[in-house]
Amino acid sequence: MITESVKADDGGTEGKWVALAITVILTIAFFALPYHQAGKVEDKLESYQVSINDIPSSQLAMVAELRLAHEEIRNVFQDNLDALEITQVSEHGMSSSQWPLVDELESLWLAPFIKDKSWQHKGRHQWEMVADGVYLGVPQEFGPNQENTAIVLISTEIEPIIWFKSPPVKNAIETPLSFTSSTLAKFGWSQVYFPDSKHRHSH
Repeated sequence: MITESVKADDGGTEGKWVALAITVILTIAFFALPYHQAGKVEDKLESYQVSINDIPSSQLAMVAELRLAHEEIRNVFQDNLDALEITQVSEHGMSSSQWPLVDELESLWLAPFIKDKSWQHKGRHQWEMVADGVYLGVPQEFGPNQENTAIVLISTEIEPIIWFKSPPVKNAIETPLSFTSSTLAKFGWSQVYFPDSKHRHSH
């Protein structure tokens, strides 16, 4: 009689192969992963743009106020549209603007339009709506380091578009007939660039 021993099929061999395969896969992934990661994409700024990270701290408070004001301006604009029952037509056949005027923004105690102590400290800007949803602020006083700047806030887009000129030159501020990016850049204005914003274009 011939006796043959048979090992029990307990799955040990298959388990070893599976464990080996997993180990190989993890090892390959560990060494290959860094090569498949996309490098950090740095935003390329236009010649007329300045990153918010490079703006002097003395001006950051103004930028922060303008970003908050932008949200309120758009809310008021939308409320005016919703409340409008009869379209008012001008002599040229164009509907009247529903963007809030500076006086309305001031009545809402909205910085930087309200003339408070902060307004005095930042240069006593005289604000004017120069186009639909476009606000120009020209400082009347300057600090010891000429840090107060002329500012343009454009609220016609979802994200605020902020331009500044420092030190402001009166003739350069009055000359532009439009407030497009090409015109403002031509006259030496700089646009604040927000890296965390998906809004990359100018008005």
